[in-house]
Amino acid sequence: MLSRRRRRPPFPFPPGPKGLPFIRNLLDVPSKYHWLAYENWAREIGSDIIHTELFGTHIIVLNSSKVANDLLEKRSSIYSDRYAQIKDRKWVINLFPYCDKWRNWYKTFHAHFKPTMIHKYHPIEVKAAQHLLRSLFDTPEDFMQHLRRMVGRVSLSVAYGIELSPRNDPNMALADAALAGLGVAQTKGRIFNLVPFFMRLPWWFPGAGFKKDADMWKRKMDLCRDEPYEAVKRALEENKATSSIAASMLAGLPEKPTPEEILMTKALPSNATAALQSFVLAMVLYPEVQRRAQEEIDSVVGHGNLPDFGDEESLPYLKAVLYELLRWSPPAPFGIPHRLIKDDVYEGYFIPAKSLVFPNIWAIFHDPATYPEPSKFKPERFLDTTTPVPLLDVAFGFGRRLCPGRYFARNILWVAMASMLATFEFLPVTDAEGRPVPPLQEFTPLLTSGPMPFKCTIRSRSSRIKETIIATLQG
Repeated sequence: MLSRRRRRPPFPFPPGPKGLPFIRNLLDVPSKYHWLAYENWAREIGSDIIHTELFGTHIIVLNSSKVANDLLEKRSSIYSDRYAQIKDRKWVINLFPYCDKWRNWYKTFHAHFKPTMIHKYHPIEVKAAQHLLRSLFDTPEDFMQHLRRMVGRVSLSVAYGIELSPRNDPNMALADAALAGLGVAQTKGRIFNLVPFFMRLPWWFPGAGFKKDADMWKRKMDLCRDEPYEAVKRALEENKATSSIAASMLAGLPEKPTPEEILMTKALPSNATAALQSFVLAMVLYPEVQRRAQEEIDSVVGHGNLPDFGDEESLPYLKAVLYELLRWSPPAPFGIPHRLIKDDVYEGYFIPAKSLVFPNIWAIFHDPATYPEPSKFKPERFLDTTTPVPLLDVAFGFGRRLCPGRYFARNILWVAMASMLATFEFLPVTDAEGRPVPPLQEFTPLLTSGPMPFKCTIRSRSSRIKETIIATLQG
């Protein structure tokens, strides 16, 4: 029996754990908190670029802003591909391979979410924030659910013109199910996603039962995309459609649209993201930050009033809180892997074609040389112009694979943060003796990470705001 000999690289691979024959680093790479493991290896080995290998698939992790910029920005023409998924989510723009189809989709999506266009979504975002505040007044203990609902409300309204029902909305249930499936897939299916060899195994093979579950998750994700689209299509036919991205794209289709055009219309509005739970956690853990932000808001809009987007430039500390939130708890700490199109050499290290290249955003944002005391939530670091600002782009991608909805997501974050700070105090719960019990600073181990479920006390700062919100929403 002949065995294929491994090709000898012209230069050494970047440093990393040695590994074993055939399986290579299978036992080294953890199943969760990848960003922490690679950050530790980088520190131990003394290299900002780390190499591991799983059954012939090379994984390159970039642990500094310099290396990430050198490769993913300056060499983006060869570092902008994506890798194949176990169940290819062909309608999720961030997971597209780098090709003409992706470029067309990105251009169309960007047309709706570029900086000069996103102001038209401000009324929707403000209204969603008011619904959030009303929910927090009624049932503050369900704040995590209310935050998810606020993001979903904005996304569904902008994308499809859908108004969520007060409770148990089926569109929200579909979205939650799809996101839950995707989260499990990121953990259970990590080897299948990274190693092409495993993708060819039948579902009954030991350890490959995940592939059967993936069919169910894919169906839920497809329903999350297709059902709102069909609702917009019916509304247009009945002249009942409200303004939305899907409605405008459908109205602009030719008389006989191609399958590609229909798929683009279905898919593009579905890509939106935000992370607010880390903000609440930070406010509970750092009450001095909360007080300073509230004092700034009160001084600009007056105690008992809600800030609007027109107040943004007058609230520099709140802007610093937003920057620090993205740095302290990046929503995608390990990024989405890029796929190298052809062989490359960087600082004497060989990086073979088809390598999966991960930007370790967590390591970049927690570099003590750039951000002293990186584990602490210190917005004032971004009031000092000598401190590099973690630009929104870094938190949402690199090079040609920047998330096109990043400005939209940033606005959702800002208006929710400003509204909650103006209205509520976020405090730790207390024990039987009345002593505060701060929540643990623990985050989920998935590639999309947020705080572990925690409890806190949410107390109103102004009864007048509640009356104003109720009157506004009823009106």
